[in-house]
Amino acid sequence: MKKQILLVVFSLLSMFFTYAQEFGFGIRGGLNTYSIGDIITVGSNGPQGPDAGLNFEPVKDIGFQAGGYFFAQFGKFFVRPELNYVSSQNHYDFPDRQSKWTTSKIDFPILLGYELIGPVSIYAGPGFNFFGDTEIEGVQETSFTTGSPGPDLKKTTFNINVGIMFRYKRLGVDLRYEMGQGETDQEREDFIRSAYGVNLADLKPYKPNVLSLSVFFDIFRTDAQSIGGMFDGLFKGNSCYCPF
Repeated sequence: MKKQILLVVFSLLSMFFTYAQEFGFGIRGGLNTYSIGDIITVGSNGPQGPDAGLNFEPVKDIGFQAGGYFFAQFGKFFVRPELNYVSSQNHYDFPDRQSKWTTSKIDFPILLGYELIGPVSIYAGPGFNFFGDTEIEGVQETSFTTGSPGPDLKKTTFNINVGIMFRYKRLGVDLRYEMGQGETDQEREDFIRSAYGVNLADLKPYKPNVLSLSVFFDIFRTDAQSIGGMFDGLFKGNSCYCPF
């Protein structure tokens, strides 16, 4: 089913680019924060561990993303598919030691946007995520754990993106919020108590929402001459309007 959806998406994108008034491609990169669930101790954690029912909230750390995009312009409307590598992290302040939570994914959003006024545009669209490994430091595989050590995230997920971007000639800034459409399952984790001060605990369900801030640069635009590109006039006789 997912392959059929992607096939339809690629067919629609091909049609958009065929009839586009302007088009181009570029690169983007930036920073992100990722929302995950609390960890709550359960059962007996022993004399050296905390009591049951103690709640440890995740502390958001800064991750990064990098990738590329194409765009097709239809007057004030545009279509912008992207392909990005996203790395995110958080940590939990356990009694004896911090435990880092890390994940990575390949992100394929398809954004539909509208130019509001001047350089400011808004957009929304679906995104397809292909996750790599997700890990929590200090988790060990025992008979008490649920599945493999660390979070058992689905490898392929779906989200909705909304955002706003500001563009100046070839350069732009993009603020985006990704809303995960599927909630994770609650999982029982068994931590190394001697190192972290926590033994058995539950990772509470959460939706993987991401807030990101990126900058982007149009490597090629068919309307580069009309916007007076950042490299305009440096390359005489450059009919493709590439910056290099």
